[in-house]
Amino acid sequence: MCLGAIARLEEAWEEGGTRVGRLAGGAVVSLAFVPDARADDHLLVHLGVPVEVLEPETAEQALALQEELR
Repeated sequence: MCLGAIARLEEAWEEGGTRVGRLAGGAVVSLAFVPDARADDHLLVHLGVPVEVLEPETAEQALALQEELR
């Protein structure tokens, strides 16, 4: 089973014709699958690749549930 993680996008920029961004944990990732992602968005990250921009309410609920399960 593969699980995605939720990460906050701290900043985004263009580099060599590709959008990239830095996640809250410091990782720099391609934003090719989420080209509309903006700083402070919460992203669903699968295998180190952001695959979806989450609605704020969805991200809050998922993060709260994650904390409950710890």
